[in-house]
Amino acid sequence: MKIAINSILLAIALLAIPSLLMAKDIGWIRSVPNVVVEDQVYRVNIQRINGKNPMPAHRYAVDAGEASIRVSLILESQWAPKLKRIHHDTFSQEFKMNVEAGTTYIIGGKVDPDASKEEQDDGTFWRPTIYEKSAEE
Repeated sequence: MKIAINSILLAIALLAIPSLLMAKDIGWIRSVPNVVVEDQVYRVNIQRINGKNPMPAHRYAVDAGEASIRVSLILESQWAPKLKRIHHDTFSQEFKMNVEAGTTYIIGGKVDPDASKEEQDDGTFWRPTIYEKSAEE
């Protein structure tokens, strides 16, 4: 009898776990899947979310509220042949964003293909950008 009651309590607890996870307010972030040439938006690697290294995934769950995101630009030279790789550090940037629960953010790197050598050297030839934002249904 005692084992049956413990089994029932365990089953109830296991059934409650998904609803507890769903109750947490989260949004989602992911990289643009392809280069958007007409907008000069390139793919990025999401390196850090709120100071933590995420496991590789298609999209990442992020707690609602302010988030700190570090991304690195995936620059494909065939789309921006005028840009030259100068320093690796110029290809990683951190930015803050406000994450709304139930919302997906598609992040990319907005590039200035006509950037000067100085802008390429100091990394100001690109910036992280929220390319699209959509509410989950």
